Amino acid sequence: MIAPSTAGVAGLSISRLALTGAFAIGAIFAVCWAAAALGVVGSHAFIGLFTLAPTASVNALAMGGICALISGAVTGALIAIGYNLFGRRTVR
Repeated sequence: MIAPSTAGVAGLSISRLALTGAFAIGAIFAVCWAAAALGVVGSHAFIGLFTLAPTASVNALAMGGICALISGAVTGALIAIGYNLFGRRTVR
């Protein structure tokens, strides 16, 4: 049941949260790739989530970056959809 006090409240923008998620995950991926290229230990695990290419390669930056952007966008959109669906419901 939707509470009367929240019936007119606007939900989160799905496209805005998708862009925010894509930017955030893409930026984190780029920082981790740069760290891996400089030889910092530990950043390879995050890069491995998005590509099978060698960690510090340009191929890992390209393919992993694209996959990170897509993953961030999907995650952001799902969060917005979930919030809009369940955020206005109250338990009585």
